[in-house]
Amino acid sequence: MTNAICFRIWGRTAHFLRAEAGVSALSYPIPTRTVLLGIIGAVLGLKKDTPQLMLEPAQIAVSGKAPLTHWHKAKLRKDPPTALSYIIKGTQKQNINTKPEQATLILQEWLINPCYDVWTILPEPFHSELELRLKERRWHFQPSLGLSEMLAEIEYVAQEPAQKLEPAVYPVSSVINQESAVVELKYLYDEMLSIQLLRMPRTVTPDRIFTHAPYLFEAQARPVMVKTSEAYNIGERVVMFL
Repeated sequence: MTNAICFRIWGRTAHFLRAEAGVSALSYPIPTRTVLLGIIGAVLGLKKDTPQLMLEPAQIAVSGKAPLTHWHKAKLRKDPPTALSYIIKGTQKQNINTKPEQATLILQEWLINPCYDVWTILPEPFHSELELRLKERRWHFQPSLGLSEMLAEIEYVAQEPAQKLEPAVYPVSSVINQESAVVELKYLYDEMLSIQLLRMPRTVTPDRIFTHAPYLFEAQARPVMVKTSEAYNIGERVVMFL
């Protein structure tokens, strides 16, 4: 039986850009597997774009309520102004041919006061180091929630045995991989659950090529009865890895 590290992550705001976003920058309501690998990599001190390779085959599950959202108008640079000359004379006047800076305004969907529970099993030596750093609150880089300006706070919860369950129907408390589960529709309707269908990034290459997978997300983090062979019992909850 393998142990899973459980931790909680939250912040004032978050933005997890949807792959299909156009002019308006929509956000996923929860962090994707690639985002969570990046957060874990920040704690461990892994270079940018390397956690998605070095931490495989990481197992990660996440749970949390859909946060309230706010549409924020952001100003993004398109073309930077022309660089100044290396030689500047005292009598030199402003060059009228200097290219002006161009920018564009876009709308970003910000998540307000997001909070998520995360369970992870990493290959060694990363698993043991992650637990130690979380316990001591000693992360290498400052974790963020999607954008570098959106700082994240992390709290170590526990390390608990992760026991894989036999194929059956279980109340799954985490985000559900739709490819590995069949929802009990009667339970869904009886409990009036609010299910969102999400197609989110799961892996990414060094060339920024993403692969996606379909997921089910309950907006209030309530358990969903599903038939699956990929359920794990961790502590008092049943989860599925992304």
